[in-house]
Amino acid sequence: MQFDRLNSEEARDVLRGQPVALLSLGAVENHGNHLPLGTDNDLSYGVSKLVEERIDNSILLPPIAYGQVWSTSAYAGTINLSLQTFTNLLVEIGESLFKQGVRIFVMINGHMGNLDAMKIASRKLYDELEMKVFCFTYPGIEEISAEVLEAPRVHKSFFHACELETSYMLYLAPHEVRMDKAKPNYPVIPEDFDLTPTPWHMITDTPVLGDPTYATREKGETIIKFAVDNMVRFIESAQNNKV
Repeated sequence: MQFDRLNSEEARDVLRGQPVALLSLGAVENHGNHLPLGTDNDLSYGVSKLVEERIDNSILLPPIAYGQVWSTSAYAGTINLSLQTFTNLLVEIGESLFKQGVRIFVMINGHMGNLDAMKIASRKLYDELEMKVFCFTYPGIEEISAEVLEAPRVHKSFFHACELETSYMLYLAPHEVRMDKAKPNYPVIPEDFDLTPTPWHMITDTPVLGDPTYATREKGETIIKFAVDNMVRFIESAQNNKV
């Protein structure tokens, strides 16, 4: 159920039932030449819709299309929110939902830069309201990704416009993908990359990390469905426990 499509009377009736609120988080960020700036938005909202279809008594909130994008802020097209601004936005949305009866608030994220804000916001909502908040960024996909993906990875934790993310897009938003412009990129990662702030433009002229030419729709579907299954399992468990 798309929450912003309800009228006043419908919204009141839905909120009385304490629905699960699903909020997709993305970003406007450079993803190379083969993917659009709104890739993270396409993915997070696409995943959110898949989750909403399977969760009884849930509402799909309008997505947040901007995020915290420090690492790639020097590339053309990237728009960055500060950590404080983004955190405050999430907290205030959660507080507003709680006042109207929502007790389970689910953030479905498509951008790694949003993780810090999500953690801070979810802890604040828990401490102040005891609100149940889930922070999902493709949960539990490590093993299935290792089985499905073929190209070497640039970094053990980061993925960006690579085989994985391009496969996601080929599944959820194939009309936005320009595979004719997909090219591999394997920058040399400094030894202290994880130990000190390192803007990506200091090590590579494109934010593509890996080889998107290996991407397929089937890979994206397999991994996304696995992640969605995990999200649904956690949410239904919280519903059954009457949070």
